[in-house]
Amino acid sequence: MALALLLFSAAAAWAQTDVTMARITGTVKDEQGQPLPGALVEAKNQETGLMARAVADTNGFYRLLNLPPGVYTLTASLSGFATLEKSDVRLVLGSAPTVDFTLPAATTAETVTVTAETPLVEVTNTTVGATILNEQIKSLPLNGRDFTSLVYLTPETRRESQRGYISISGQRGINTNVTVDGVDYNNAFFGGQYGTAEGRAPLAISQESIKEFAVITNGASAEFGRSGGGFVNVITKSGTNDYHGSAFYYWQPQDLASDPPVGEKLDQEKKQFGGSFGGAFMKDKLFFFTSYDQQDQSLTIPIDPRVLDADIFAKYPVLASPPQYVQTRDGRVLFTRFDFFASPQHRFMARMNYGDYEGINGTSTSPTRTESYNGIEGMFSRSYVASYSGTWSDNLLNDFNFQYVLEDTPRRDKGLGLPDIQVRGIGNYGEVSFLPITSTADRTTIFDTVTYMWQDHVFKGGFEYNDTSIDQIFKGNWRGVFIFNNKADFLAGKWSEYRQFGGLQGLTADEAGRSNFGQKEYAAFLQDQWFISPQLTLTLGLRWERLDNPDFPILNLREQNPDGTYKLNGKIPDEDNQWSPRIGVSWAPAPKTAVRFSAGRFWSRTPALLWAQTNTSNGLKGTQYLIFAQRDNRGNVIGPPTDPLAPGWGSAWDPHGVERVDFSSIPIPRGVGVFTVDPNFRNPYTDRVTLEFERELFANTAASLSITYAESKHLERLTDANLRYDGTTSANGLPHYDRNRPNPAYGRVTVYTSDARSKYWGISLLLQRRFVERFFGMLSVTWSEDKDNDSNERNFAGLFAEDKNNLDLNWGWADRDQRWKIAANGTWNTPWWGISLSGLFRFATGQPYTAFAGADLNGDQDSGTDRPTVGGKHFPRNSFRQPDTWSLDLRLQKTFDIKGFKLAAIAECFNCTDREEYTVTNTIWGTGETPRSTFGAKSYTGTPRTIQLAIRLDF
Repeated sequence: MALALLLFSAAAAWAQTDVTMARITGTVKDEQGQPLPGALVEAKNQETGLMARAVADTNGFYRLLNLPPGVYTLTASLSGFATLEKSDVRLVLGSAPTVDFTLPAATTAETVTVTAETPLVEVTNTTVGATILNEQIKSLPLNGRDFTSLVYLTPETRRESQRGYISISGQRGINTNVTVDGVDYNNAFFGGQYGTAEGRAPLAISQESIKEFAVITNGASAEFGRSGGGFVNVITKSGTNDYHGSAFYYWQPQDLASDPPVGEKLDQEKKQFGGSFGGAFMKDKLFFFTSYDQQDQSLTIPIDPRVLDADIFAKYPVLASPPQYVQTRDGRVLFTRFDFFASPQHRFMARMNYGDYEGINGTSTSPTRTESYNGIEGMFSRSYVASYSGTWSDNLLNDFNFQYVLEDTPRRDKGLGLPDIQVRGIGNYGEVSFLPITSTADRTTIFDTVTYMWQDHVFKGGFEYNDTSIDQIFKGNWRGVFIFNNKADFLAGKWSEYRQFGGLQGLTADEAGRSNFGQKEYAAFLQDQWFISPQLTLTLGLRWERLDNPDFPILNLREQNPDGTYKLNGKIPDEDNQWSPRIGVSWAPAPKTAVRFSAGRFWSRTPALLWAQTNTSNGLKGTQYLIFAQRDNRGNVIGPPTDPLAPGWGSAWDPHGVERVDFSSIPIPRGVGVFTVDPNFRNPYTDRVTLEFERELFANTAASLSITYAESKHLERLTDANLRYDGTTSANGLPHYDRNRPNPAYGRVTVYTSDARSKYWGISLLLQRRFVERFFGMLSVTWSEDKDNDSNERNFAGLFAEDKNNLDLNWGWADRDQRWKIAANGTWNTPWWGISLSGLFRFATGQPYTAFAGADLNGDQDSGTDRPTVGGKHFPRNSFRQPDTWSLDLRLQKTFDIKGFKLAAIAECFNCTDREEYTVTNTIWGTGETPRSTFGAKSYTGTPRTIQLAIRLDF
């Protein structure tokens, strides 16, 4: 099949100046090599009938821009010459192949037809990355049918460990941008993608609706912004002139899963099913495509026997629990898209994506909690996108995009009216302290670009506007948290500590915990792609961005009231000076060879969740009220609390009821912890430089080698501004802090600041093979070094610096650092009985971790960051390594051809070798010269071998 000869397993580099489109360039010459100005070049999409045409200039050079990805037939014609037709030219997302024509002279009208071979090495491309095509998405084994798992098959990518975001080229995962159909699909409040419920929802966009996606690691054009890491650029499927569709059912039977090395096999049931259908309402004019995907998953989690204590349940029957709880993870996604070609020059698209999710007991999988101590997680996401692509003249193009996203993320409690009860050494009872949470986020995007072609230049410029908002109620500890030291104290009602969040100055907890604000973002760009010669292309671009942050008042660290408190007249700084110059060069020193250089600045945005803390936790709107029982110097309870507002204690304590403290009688307290923003806060930016060499090794196989350096500044972190040294030295040799706060009006003054930085070096190899002789595949190898002085991914409360006033002491290997990463994938359609084999292999060296002392050695009232000093040497941050990891996933498929239908029986295995993955979970060295016996202890964190069976119908 001719098309099969043109299928890419990936595109090593591409122009990516067209966010959702592709382009073709080339020359038209006669048999003596002379240019043929005036020659007409036409392209026809074989699936939709779309036509595009261009006229060769005086050098015989032509350009066809804004072509939707697909398979095309190209023809070149000129009076006096035979018409030459090249069929089966496949364009992938962002590609810019060179297709040249040599027209023979003709004495009579004739057409010469040849099968074109799209070049593997695209010599006009200045961007570095890889494209994953629909054939890979469809044929490779994917646990959970999450297409983003395939991102990690490309070079310089990894899943960061804190929140599971995509990290590209050594940058924080929160700084990766995901674009779908030309518009930003990132949640401006939480970070990450819309539709994921911060990783809890199983489906954001159906795998069935994805046509292909590109991972842009380096050299992105000025059209791309708001990401210092990289870009995942996704386009969705559309209808064609032929009706096509699918139906599928995937099932993971529990009986076929292997036993874990420790503990009992979890009782799990997981099913995924759905389908798709597309076609044309009007041939060559109006097309439709729709898909539906659903997952039903349940996981039975046994509760630790220590929690299921008969004495506790006899004393407090309302806290009784069954011996296990069932966690569900059910999600659905409905996608629909319409394309209308009013004419070859004017095209319109509209699509919507609905997703919902419910997770009963979805807040945690911990075995040390009763069934009631969990939540009912939810999400309902709606995304609407409309676009227009127009050709106003032979050299003037226009693209317009509009998006509206509305996402509700309710997190419900069990409605039992119970407080949060924590018994040290045993577990948790009652209900989760911070539930329920209500959250509604929305985004409106307007994005317009204009492309103008003049001589050897393609100029492109445009503007973008994003309006995002959030309305959330988060009231941590509002129901009240009782902490008991042990079982005996619990049975006696003798709690050690009580915490409760509430509103001040007449506000309720809901009012105090509410954040309702918006942000506005503006951007404009201009770039020029200059085709200096067939062997040399230069791209220059400049991007400008502005961010208007919320205008609610925050604590002003520069102005104080007479009582020492900070005035509430500060403001989160806006960003209005984000300039991003970009340059890219592609040089072809020899046929089938390209050398690429790119450099530029890339700004990232700060998730608005951080600003919510400064609004609700300022010591004036709401506060955490703490009450302690009488305790000895070891923390043992020796008597009741003396606070007159204290809830019942001893025999008077009762587990029924929430909000035991009436905040209307509480004055504005002193010594509380508060949050604010450094008045000099800036968004982070990354400067990066990349050099790449790409060469077609032999027919249908190419390799590329790239070197990347990236340096980021103004990275966000948290620090405590209410600390001072006391002039003494800590046990680990560091300066010691005064236990007394310099400003007694506050406890910890947590400040969002932007003085962290990082440096990254990476070398990557990409080997790719087209789909020929029934096989395609890709191999990527990355070596890298990644250092920083703070690795937090949108952390809204924790502090990570050991010495808050000496950030350089924190410089070391980043949490993301991964010395080696190898990923391989391939598919072989055997010549026997419709059998196909495919697989994924991934290897990664272990990420670093820090050895901690487990005590507050320097007196900063933060025991979670201190590191020991051994043999006179202070342990650097992240100086130990987790074990290496690797996995193998395989698929076996048998396809039956039944009168135009393809019915496939599929068997897949994940972690096929049943490799046992362990992670170091005890990182406490202690304060001595030798480590504790438990230091470096590992826990099983892998997944046993899992078998998935499926049946799929395509037509």
